[in-house]
Amino acid sequence: MRKWSNNLFLGLVVLLISFLVACSGESGEETSSNDGESTNDNANDDAVTLKFWKSEDIGRADYQAFMDVVEKFGEEHPEIDLQVDTTPHADYRTRLNTQAAGGQLPDVFQVWPGAELEPLVDGGVVQPINDITSYWTEETGLLDEEDFDDFSIDGDAYAVPANTNPTHMIFYDKDMLADAGYDEFPETYEEFLQLIEDLNASDITPMALGNSDAWVLQSVYISTIADRFTGNDFLEGVSSGERAFTDSDFVQSLEVIDELVKKEAFNPDLNTIDSTQMIDYFLQGRTAMVMDGNWGISSILENMPEDKNIGVSMIPLNDKKTISTVAGTGVAINSELEGEKLEAAHTFLQYVYNQELWEELIKVGRPIIANVDVPDDAELHPLTEEMLEVIAESEPAPVYDATLTPAVNDQLENELQSITVGGSTPEEAAENIQRVAESELE
Repeated sequence: MRKWSNNLFLGLVVLLISFLVACSGESGEETSSNDGESTNDNANDDAVTLKFWKSEDIGRADYQAFMDVVEKFGEEHPEIDLQVDTTPHADYRTRLNTQAAGGQLPDVFQVWPGAELEPLVDGGVVQPINDITSYWTEETGLLDEEDFDDFSIDGDAYAVPANTNPTHMIFYDKDMLADAGYDEFPETYEEFLQLIEDLNASDITPMALGNSDAWVLQSVYISTIADRFTGNDFLEGVSSGERAFTDSDFVQSLEVIDELVKKEAFNPDLNTIDSTQMIDYFLQGRTAMVMDGNWGISSILENMPEDKNIGVSMIPLNDKKTISTVAGTGVAINSELEGEKLEAAHTFLQYVYNQELWEELIKVGRPIIANVDVPDDAELHPLTEEMLEVIAESEPAPVYDATLTPAVNDQLENELQSITVGGSTPEEAAENIQRVAESELE
């Protein structure tokens, strides 16, 4: 379970009030790659070379904020020749896992928490950062010890968390909903289903969905929807064998997906377009809503037409306000590093994960994990403020792909896709997922 930064949300409330008084009112992805470009043209002749891998999310403000800090590190540390190699987000995981299996990882590299970190730890390709966590927890006070939990395995921390990732938001076109008779976003699931019917009756596709990569229905949809039925301890119960995916409450969550498909809530090509294209559909007015993670707001603000009137909410389901949430990415250190290269890696982490980065992330609307106040010069877009209010009112829930083993998560994603094309009933899907889960427990 993650904690929200009280300072952040307190500051956001103050910022929101100031705005109202003054005014009364895990993503575009490029296919290019930056192969080991040095960030330091002034590196000393005897500089220590440090190779860094990062997934590339050109067009996202938080990505640019991070890379700006990385570039400054290169400028301010001539004793370290930082060579940055970026890979498009959609391809990064494959590259990381392939190179990890072959023992060909760089010195420092982006990783994800939880279940995705475990194979790297089990494979012995990353090393703990326990020796330097006190820099954040004691020396600067920027983080608390529990902030490292999502990147910790068996008591050892392996990366520094930068932000939290609420993976479920519904962005909606206020004008399109108003034309359908809805001045406010539905407050109950029954009203939500009625909205879908009313939009369809007006020949408007209700919701944009791009699930070609399969993770969207898992991370954005089922992680939150299932928690509304099962509660936060369900996945822990599954891992211990006390709960099962065939339990009626989890099956009910799959029935929600099945119901939305049968009510024609989505675009027909939901399994052939990706998460970037689904945002495009929404901004082009081809749908009235899109469900995405908090990161979706970056592309929306960057590309939305000036006359687009957008609101944000969460699915109204079972009188609960949980939103699936996980720590964002971190940077891990290659287990082979020692001596001056290890010291350089520690210097890099301590420089990047600091006050400046977290303040810049706040400015672009990312919920952070650090004890950092909203900067005085932060100018948040009203939609960002609205999204952060939704997050502040919610409780975090587990994200499935950050908790499940890869085999079980793959089966879950396959079954969710199968439900959308009528290949599996919710009951059949649950049985197939449970079969893989049981094999993982053996």
